[in-house]
Amino acid sequence: MELDLTNISEPFASMLRELSSLSVRDEIELTQIPSPAGIATESIAISAEIVHETASDHGVSRLVFCRNPEIPEGWNSEFRIIGYAKSPIELEMAKDDYTAALPWEWLKDSLAAEKAGFAHEAGTTTTVISTGHGALIAQPQHAELEIRASWAPTSFDLASHLMGWIELLALISGLPPKDSKVMRIS
Repeated sequence: MELDLTNISEPFASMLRELSSLSVRDEIELTQIPSPAGIATESIAISAEIVHETASDHGVSRLVFCRNPEIPEGWNSEFRIIGYAKSPIELEMAKDDYTAALPWEWLKDSLAAEKAGFAHEAGTTTTVISTGHGALIAQPQHAELEIRASWAPTSFDLASHLMGWIELLALISGLPPKDSKVMRIS
């Protein structure tokens, strides 16, 4: 993935450059997307999308790497990483109250596994069940699992944060862990 670091200060750009050379899972495609306006003095946004052939529907996410030397309230650092991910899940899973808590634990575990130091984390997890009405009455119920999270990186190896986020997306999308010895049989 090529990154456009135009208008990014050199100290922050040097932290972000390593993201361009990451080798990620074959099932995941990374793309730089426009950063949300007004979120920080400097930011870049990356989209991660599941492109695996066995996924009938797929997970999507975005991760925004932010820097604001004025340290906005709640950031507790001049750096903040903000993420959003969602994926369809089985309807029965969505009906289990425990399912909504899983992405938060998976996020912390995925970041820890990549040795991505973090603090001051905040976020929400949501399970959505959709039911069609009117012209969509024939549409079967479907469900999605979603996480919105942010944290202050305490390790400035930003690649480890992106790799942890990619693993979270894989988990909520039903892909096996990257180091798994489990094989899919067709």
